Amino acid sequence: TTSRLIVSSTTSLYETGFLDAVQTTFQAKYPWITLSFLSQGTGIAIQTAQRGDADMIMVHDPTQETNFLINGYGVNRRIIAYNFFVIVGPANDPANVTGMSPVDALKQIKALGEQGHATWVSRDDSSGTNSKEKNLWKAAGIDWNNIKNQTWYVRTGTGMTPTLQVTNENNGYTLADLGSYLNNYNQGNIQLKIVVQASKDLLNAYSVIADNPLNANL
Repeated sequence: TTSRLIVSSTTSLYETGFLDAVQTTFQAKYPWITLSFLSQGTGIAIQTAQRGDADMIMVHDPTQETNFLINGYGVNRRIIAYNFFVIVGPANDPANVTGMSPVDALKQIKALGEQGHATWVSRDDSSGTNSKEKNLWKAAGIDWNNIKNQTWYVRTGTGMTPTLQVTNENNGYTLADLGSYLNNYNQGNIQLKIVVQASKDLLNAYSVIADNPLNANL
């Protein structure tokens, strides 16, 4: 008999090619299980599992993951991989933030953005990347609700690759996971450069959590 395993996961893992590699390896070892991935932002991936439309989640937002566990939707969280977030921007770095800490870079981009000299692009899609971005604004002492509708702050509501492309077109800055950035840069989709390098403040851990069999929606 053939079983099916449905995993709701993030767009960033899909765009790096990681999910394809996992699927190939898994199917070779467990040919009787059909593995399917649903590529979504972390927020939507979690909602899919809560509805019972996925058997497992593979995501990167510790706060949302904790809520998923506490509310009885998931069990057995395991960290499986990590990379880092980076802030990327135009090669000429008009905001002059190269080498700054993430928090200082955001403060400067905001200040110059309000003067019409810089643009920030946000996924604004409840993804793990979007959650990390909001946490960084908070750490910088800036209320996201006060900036989200300003003209220098562009919200795409899409995944990492389209957001990087919008950032590229607008000569703007954005927060990206390193894997998605390198994949798009190496393919020539974008010309953006890393201006704020990977650091422990920008750690990006990915976890898998199995659905709780007691979830009433399953």
